[in-house]
Amino acid sequence: MLKEEDPLIELIREWIMAPIDESAGLQLTIMEVFALVEEMINEHVVNWGPTSRLRKYLPTVRRIFAPMKLMEAVRQYDEATHFSKRKRVAPTFKEVRHILNLATIHSIAPTLKMVTFDADDTIYEDGGTISAASEMVGVIVGLLRKGVVVSLVTAAGYPGEPHRYEARLHGILEALEALTPAERSRFLVMGGECNYLHVTSTNPETGKVSLRVVPGREWKDGRGERWDQAEVDALLDVAEKVLREMVDTFQMTAAVLRKERAIGIYNTSTTKRLCYENLEETALTVQHALRNHTIPHCAFNGGNDVFVDIGNKALGISALQRFVGPLLPTPQAGLEGHECLHIGDRFTRTGNDTRSRDVASTVWVSNPEETGYIMKTLLPLLADP
Repeated sequence: MLKEEDPLIELIREWIMAPIDESAGLQLTIMEVFALVEEMINEHVVNWGPTSRLRKYLPTVRRIFAPMKLMEAVRQYDEATHFSKRKRVAPTFKEVRHILNLATIHSIAPTLKMVTFDADDTIYEDGGTISAASEMVGVIVGLLRKGVVVSLVTAAGYPGEPHRYEARLHGILEALEALTPAERSRFLVMGGECNYLHVTSTNPETGKVSLRVVPGREWKDGRGERWDQAEVDALLDVAEKVLREMVDTFQMTAAVLRKERAIGIYNTSTTKRLCYENLEETALTVQHALRNHTIPHCAFNGGNDVFVDIGNKALGISALQRFVGPLLPTPQAGLEGHECLHIGDRFTRTGNDTRSRDVASTVWVSNPEETGYIMKTLLPLLADP
C-alpha cells in the first residue's frame, strides 16, 4: 500500500524474508536481522556520512539522533504478540513500525525535552477536535508535568485567528487551567507547518486559558519573513494550476482553497472520501512541478485532501528548538535532535511529517489510539522534573 512506504522498514522485512547475500545463501533469523539493524543504526548515529554501513543499503537515510534499543523493543513486542514464533508469516510492515516506535521511545526517554505532535489523525480524527474526555488530554498534561515542552506542529494554518485553534483544542486548554503557570507555558501550537506560533495566555480574572499569537520577529529569526512574497505567490500560482488540472483529470469532488501561505484541494462530499491513489498522484505531480522553486515548501497528501504549504515541519520544529529552551525546568539555550520527539501519521514520500526526521527523533502512528498507547508507554520512562 502507498500508505505503508518506508525504506528502513522495507529493508528489515526484506532481510527477514530473503537471504541477505544470495550468492552465499546467507539467511538470518528474525532476531539476528533486528540485532544486525540495531548495530548498523547505532553505528550510523556516530558516523552518518558516506562510510555508514546503513547508508550502503539505504542511500537516502537521514541522520539518526540517538542510539536505538531495537532488541529491547523486539523482545517487549514479542512478549505480547509472539510474532517471532511464526514460521510462515513474516513480520508485517505495521509490526516492524510498532517495534521501531518502541525502540525510539526507550532510546529518547532519558534525554527528552520536547514532544511535538501532528494534529489530524494523530491526536484526533481527521478534521476533528479534542475534547476533555480524550485520553490525549491526560497524556499531554502528563508530559507537561514531567517538565517536557509539548507543541502541536500542524499543517492547519489560521493566520491571526487563534480562536480557530482554540475551538479544535478546547479539551486541552480546559485541562491546562489546573496546571501551574510554568507547566501551562510549556504548551504551544505551531500552525501552517512553520508559519504561525502560539503560546498560552491565562485570563487573570476567570483563569480561562487561550492562545496568543507570537509575533514573527520574536521567533522566526528572519526565516520566513525574508522570503520574497512575489516568489511565494509564484509558487502558489503554479501549485494552484496543477491542482485544478488534477481535479479535472480525476473528476474529483474537490474544491480549491487558497490561503496566505498555502494552497490545496479538499473533499466537498460528505458521504465519500477521495480516492487515496488519485490524491497520491496529485501530490507527486505537484511536487514535480515545484521541484525548481527555491522557497521551502511541502506538497503532501493529507488522506482526504492535498495541500501545498510554504515551509515544512523541519523548519517549524527547529524554530521551536530555538524558542522553548527558557521554558524548561532547567533553562537552556536550545534543543538538539536527541532531545526532541515528533509524532505523526504521514512519513511517506507524500507525507508532511517526513521532513521532521531532519531535526528530531520520530514515531510513526496511524491513528490517535496508537498515539495514546505509545505515549502512555513513554510517560513512565520519564523522570520527574
